[in-house]
Amino acid sequence: MNFNQKNIDYLLIDGTSYIYRAYYSFPYFKNKKNVPSGAIYGVINMLKNLSFRYPYTQIIIIFDSSIPSFRNILFQDYKKNRPSMPQNIKIQIKPLYKIIQSIGFPIITIPSYEADDIIGTLSYEANSKNKFTLISTNDKDLAQLVNINTHILENISKKILGKQEIKQKYGVFPSLIPDLLGLMGDRSDNIPGVPKIGKKTALFLLEKFGSLNNVYKNFEKISQYSFRNSKMIIKQLIINKKLAFLSKNLATIKTNISINKSIDQFKMSPPSLPKLLYFFEYYEFYSWTKSLKEGKWLINIHNQKIK
Repeated sequence: MNFNQKNIDYLLIDGTSYIYRAYYSFPYFKNKKNVPSGAIYGVINMLKNLSFRYPYTQIIIIFDSSIPSFRNILFQDYKKNRPSMPQNIKIQIKPLYKIIQSIGFPIITIPSYEADDIIGTLSYEANSKNKFTLISTNDKDLAQLVNINTHILENISKKILGKQEIKQKYGVFPSLIPDLLGLMGDRSDNIPGVPKIGKKTALFLLEKFGSLNNVYKNFEKISQYSFRNSKMIIKQLIINKKLAFLSKNLATIKTNISINKSIDQFKMSPPSLPKLLYFFEYYEFYSWTKSLKEGKWLINIHNQKIK
C-alpha cells in the first residue's frame, strides 16, 4: 500500500507527545501578563501544518487521561521515573483543548486510559473497515500497531514508517514490539523487563525463537548457541518469568477499549471565530489574529477538507 495525501482516511495524532514537543520548542513564549503559551502555540501550529499537508484526511487528536491508567494498577512503578509535568505545561492544557475544539478538530480523552490505547482501538476499527490510517507520534510503543493499513508518521522526520521500516528501526516487526520490551524493558516508561537482558540479547532471542512465549518454551536450548553469558541469561529468564510477561503486558496497547463513538463520527465541526479571536488576542498571537480577522487563518483547515 502506497500511502499518500489522497488515500489516507484517518490521521490519529498523539496529542500528549505534541504538547511536550511544543513546550520544549517554545519554552519562553509568554504574553504580557507572563502567562506561558509555547505549548499552545506549538501544538496549534503543528496541527495547522498537518491539515495543510493532509487536506483530504479526517484528523483526530487524542490525549492521555489525567487519571492514572490501568497499567499503574498492574505495576505501581509504571512511569514512576518520569518527572512530574511542569506547571507551565499544566496551565496550558485546558486552554489548548478549548482552542483545538474552537478550530473544529475532534478531541478524545478517556479516563484511566492512555492515548496509546485510544489510538490502538481507533486504528483497529479503521483496519477492520479496510481504511487507511496514519498515526502521528514518536512513541515506539505505537509501532506495534503498524500493518498494511496503518503506518506511523514520525513527528520530527515526517517519514512514514511501514512494517519494513519498523523492522529496520527497532530490529523486529511491529507485532513483536511488546515481546522485545518484555525482555529488555523500557526505561522511558519504567517497564522493568528481564534484568541483565539488553536490546542485543533480546533481539537475538526473538530472532532464534520467534516470540517471548517461544523463548520460555525453549529456554533450555539457549545454551546451544555460542554467545556470552548464556547460562546467566537462562538463570535470569527462569527467575524473572513473571516480570517478563508483566512487562510485555504493560507494553501491549489495548485495541478494544470502550469508546462511545465510531471513528467515522469524530469529524471536523464548524469553527468558533469569536472564541478563537479571544484566545489569539489573549495569548498575543499577533500574526494569527491578523490572519483570522482577514478570513485567511482557517482556509487550509476547513476549505481544503472537501474532496
